[in-house]
Amino acid sequence: MINPWIKEVVPAPEADDDPSSGHGGARQGGHFGADLGLAAGAKEVARRTCREHDKERNLRLLAMARGVSDLRSLDTGRSGMLPLAVWEGLLAPAAFELSPFRPPSADRWRSGSDLPLGVLGQAQIYATNSDPKFEGKGHSPLCRHTRDRGLATSDDLLTLADLLARDDWDWCSKCGGYAVRRLTDTQLSHYRAAHRLHDIAGRLDDERTHRVPVALIKQLDELVDWEPGRHEDCDWDGSWRWYEVIRDLRRRAERKRGHTASRAAFPLVAVCSGWQARGSCGALWGPVGDQRLCRWAHSMYGCARCAP
Repeated sequence: MINPWIKEVVPAPEADDDPSSGHGGARQGGHFGADLGLAAGAKEVARRTCREHDKERNLRLLAMARGVSDLRSLDTGRSGMLPLAVWEGLLAPAAFELSPFRPPSADRWRSGSDLPLGVLGQAQIYATNSDPKFEGKGHSPLCRHTRDRGLATSDDLLTLADLLARDDWDWCSKCGGYAVRRLTDTQLSHYRAAHRLHDIAGRLDDERTHRVPVALIKQLDELVDWEPGRHEDCDWDGSWRWYEVIRDLRRRAERKRGHTASRAAFPLVAVCSGWQARGSCGALWGPVGDQRLCRWAHSMYGCARCAP
């Protein structure tokens, strides 16, 4: 049963690493966050195992270890612990991007969409030290700053919900402070969907965005089909919030589309007199030349001679 999976995971010798599977790719792409998932973990084990005859053994260890509820229980004493390649298959070094799940804020860089964590709420986070009052920074069990790499029974176990509940963590700046237990397919799908919604909200918030493409409306329609409430460990309150956000984004998108249509139908055109400063242009507006109307028209509709 496991042999076909091993053959699928182990790449051909001439195969290159997939450059599009990273965590920093476009959020609208199908590979966003892939390095947090189970499939990436298996490929990481195969990639990190140098000797060919050790790959099958390490992948079998990975398959068995995935069934353990608390990965710290795999610590048998540092001298007899799992190979590092297996730990890297169980844990993802990439930190979570939590913006979609944070509440809205006046700080545009930290403002979130307040989306429900849903199936991600119990995603496991492991750190060497999660108490800011305890001396020393928190490190990922895979961090090079830790003397022994891999999980130990003394390490701390948190959830993603715990991570969002506080902002006083004292994490290592090199490793991010923690490692994530690799996400299931359902968790990864929810993570991607949340980021897609958050990105759409950001595009609609951008005052420079005057046109709402039809594709954006279609993306919202697709995201309605993702129902957090129908999955295990996800309450209906989260589902209600999910749909509320989508309804609000749809209203905003339709409002912007209607505004764009009204602008396209406006019969008058502003003509610039030669110099431009946003909001204060020397444009002429028809035969009247009302400067207040001119400034408003230029800021809203652009100019026939210069870019808006």
